[in-house]
Amino acid sequence: MRPRLLIRFGLMLAVVIPALWSAVPASANMSRLTLHRRSCNGVTVYAVHDGFSNGSAPYYAVFAADLDGDGNYGEAGEPKVFKQVKKTGSAVWVSARLYFRAPEGSEIAVTVYEIDSTGTMVTQGGDKVKYTCANRVALDPIPGDTGAPIPVLKITAKVVVEKITVYAEASSDSTVLGGVGIGQLLNVKARNQRGDWVQVEFNGGMGWIMWQTQAYLLGPYQDLPIK
Repeated sequence: MRPRLLIRFGLMLAVVIPALWSAVPASANMSRLTLHRRSCNGVTVYAVHDGFSNGSAPYYAVFAADLDGDGNYGEAGEPKVFKQVKKTGSAVWVSARLYFRAPEGSEIAVTVYEIDSTGTMVTQGGDKVKYTCANRVALDPIPGDTGAPIPVLKITAKVVVEKITVYAEASSDSTVLGGVGIGQLLNVKARNQRGDWVQVEFNGGMGWIMWQTQAYLLGPYQDLPIK
C-alpha cells in the first residue's frame, strides 16, 4: 500500500473508531428488578447493573422495601441492603435477601437504586415490584413495574456508638431531648449547611444529631434538604 493511502487509511480509523465508541451508551443504570423466593418473612431480589458508575468509588446497589404501603422505601424498621458494584463496563446481576416480618396478606414493595461512597445518588430509583405476601414460600419470579407506587427513597441514620445524644437544634449548646442506643435506626429529614448534623425523627417530633463520628447515614444523603 502506498504511503499516501496508508495516511488516508489511518486518518479514517482515527475518525471512525472514536465514533463507534461514542455510539455505545455509558450511563450508570439499575434495571430488570425481579423478585424470587418470597414470603411474609423475606424476599430474594435480583437486578442488573450495567457496569457504568459515576461519582466516587466504591459504588453500592441499594435494595429497599416499603412494608406499610405509604410509598416510602427503606424507612427505620424497613429493610435496606447495600451491595457493592464495580465500574467494569459489563452488565452483571446483583442479588440481595431482604428480611422482615409482615402479617399474611400484606403488600410488600421493593425498589433498587445506586449511590456512591459520598452518599450521592448515581442512579435514581426506577424499577419497583410489589407482591401480596403469604406465609407459604412462593418461588415463581415477579418482574418489575407491577404497579407499585413511585418510590420515595428514605435516608436513615444507624447509631454506631454506645449512645448518641439528640438535641433540639444543630448545636451541642441547645436543649438535650434524649439519647439513642447503638444499633438503632432513625429516619433522617434534613442536614445543616456544613453537613455534620442531621435532623431526625425522635419521640414523635424532630431533633438533631452530630452524625459523622457516631452514626452511618444509609441512603442518598447528599440529596437531603439543608436547614
